[in-house]
Amino acid sequence: MKKCDICFKDYKGDAGIRIHKSKAHKDEPLGGASTKDKHSKTKTAVQASYGDYQTKDFKFKCKFCDKRTETETGLRIHHGIVHKGTTYPEHSSTDKKASRTKTVLDAHGTTYPEPSSTDEKGSRTKSVQDAHGTTYPEPSSTDQKGSGTKSVPDAHGGNHADDLLFKCKFCDKTSQTERGLKIHHGRVHLGTTYPEPSSTDQKGSGTKSVPDAHGGNHTDDLQFNCKFCDKTSQTERGLKIHHGRVHQDKDFPGHCYKNSTGSTAATKDPYAKSVAKEELLRSPSVPLDMMVKIDKATVTDQAIDRLSDQLEECKMSKKDSSAASEAMNSFTDSFLTELNKISKLKWFFFNSGSFYDKTRNSPDEFDLMIYPDVQVSVDFDDKSVLGFYKVKMVSTRVPELDGTVTRNDYIRPEAYKTYVFELFDRVLQKIREGRRVTKRVKSRNSPAYTIDYKAIPGKKAIDVDLVPCFKIEGWPPVAKRLDPKWISYDSVVHNAMKSCDIVCKKCPHDHPDNNLLWRLSFAKAEKMLMKHANSSGDSTFKKDAYRFIKLYICNMKDQFPGKIQKFSSYCIKQFIFTEFDNWPKKPTEEVIIQRNILKHLIEGLEERCIPNYFLQNDNVLQFIPTDELNLLCRGMKMEYEKLLGKKRSK
Repeated sequence: MKKCDICFKDYKGDAGIRIHKSKAHKDEPLGGASTKDKHSKTKTAVQASYGDYQTKDFKFKCKFCDKRTETETGLRIHHGIVHKGTTYPEHSSTDKKASRTKTVLDAHGTTYPEPSSTDEKGSRTKSVQDAHGTTYPEPSSTDQKGSGTKSVPDAHGGNHADDLLFKCKFCDKTSQTERGLKIHHGRVHLGTTYPEPSSTDQKGSGTKSVPDAHGGNHTDDLQFNCKFCDKTSQTERGLKIHHGRVHQDKDFPGHCYKNSTGSTAATKDPYAKSVAKEELLRSPSVPLDMMVKIDKATVTDQAIDRLSDQLEECKMSKKDSSAASEAMNSFTDSFLTELNKISKLKWFFFNSGSFYDKTRNSPDEFDLMIYPDVQVSVDFDDKSVLGFYKVKMVSTRVPELDGTVTRNDYIRPEAYKTYVFELFDRVLQKIREGRRVTKRVKSRNSPAYTIDYKAIPGKKAIDVDLVPCFKIEGWPPVAKRLDPKWISYDSVVHNAMKSCDIVCKKCPHDHPDNNLLWRLSFAKAEKMLMKHANSSGDSTFKKDAYRFIKLYICNMKDQFPGKIQKFSSYCIKQFIFTEFDNWPKKPTEEVIIQRNILKHLIEGLEERCIPNYFLQNDNVLQFIPTDELNLLCRGMKMEYEKLLGKKRSK
């Protein structure tokens, strides 16, 4: 390593020092370095080395800067390294006339010098002439002060750099991008809600607006609208992501955007479908454990009281739950006994639903999966409709079900459901409990036979769902392998994946075999996972967090009768299982956990996407009406604000 004896800068070799001195110390007296420095040279040595450099004949001069070389080869090498974008001119040595400036004639007959200028420090600034004859410098990545801000003039000489500054509403911080402003807000203003950013232009809009050559604004022109709902996006990719999450059953029609006249334009894009299926359905952008870490908002007394009151509201009375459980056990025994008398098939049942996994908020709803002892196979190879498959009879001929089977031995779900519902009607007419049962009229597409059972005098009738199904042994190959770290017993996960069910839920997709498609159900796995959710010991709050969300939904259903019909506890389970996967490892205030769970739920409702926990690339919200999701989103935001509350008293 060599050191300059004038300014003491380090260079790798003598050549570097010579070039440095020729540029930086032209007017410096020789031997300016202190003699006390152990690396300084003597005046004579400096004069010798520096003098030799000055006496060399640098007769070849670059036409684009002040660089001189001894040979034309050296000049060509310099030109190839420094002036790559220009054509190498004929060299001019110092013995010729003054260097010539190349001129270029533009389309209007105006002559102007070719853009090649050099400032005193050697920086090159290209000059570019616009269509109006105005010359302006091409945007440089670094200005004189070393700033990396690009300054881009428009066709009228304006500069867009100032128009694209985003200003924080809580301090004087400005940012070149909205993303930069969001990062600043998340680091500095953690207790506040991120507002719409305001730029420093005259309108104060937080959206980047880039005027074109005619003074127009492209932001409004490029607003992409979804053809299937009222969703809009600033980018085509944003529209693709929305379509892939919400409208998977429909082909992407191409982006549709509004232009300045209000008309629309659209183009087909075959990429959208593959993006929708493989890339778009993912977990929340920031996992729950990370959200909890960065949540620095104060835990208030009001929020703690709010959560405590909700916990009391969720608790079931042991007396009520015991009475309801005994009544349902008696009803189930009588019902199944009579069903096996009437039918020649052997029937079984499975208790599903949140009463059995200890997350029911009130003992007024029970679910029973009822299936016959017959062998069927599911055509999982046909993946044309995710979650819906054809079912084939494998057992030897079953005369009782002949009317439900096609010539190819496929079982028609609608015919099977109709036959089993008729059996249920006959059973309820026979059993003693049937006198206290009222059959509820439900949608034709519902897979459940629903009754109101007045089991306990003076108490609310119990809502009982009897769901005809087929039990499928083994874990379906289309489902994800379960590996929840929040369950400490391996046997629970193993038993959860021993079987699944097929239910008579009508496929909402337009499919040629729509009348043969059954819905794949994971009721048993859902029950076992939820029942043992607190088994890992890291928290006893998981099941309560799920019950709180169910309570919010139930309260909204009471407040808005008939407005929330499609969003069910099934959707909540798919959401909450993902939250369990990312549960905080360290003990954390329950208020903080609950409000960040609500943040994720609001995000899913706004994006109209909650991924299925068991099936890859399946969105459980895709067929729920937009108005229902918007109503739920507003309700969850109100609950979230209540968990923020006011500043905690000391």
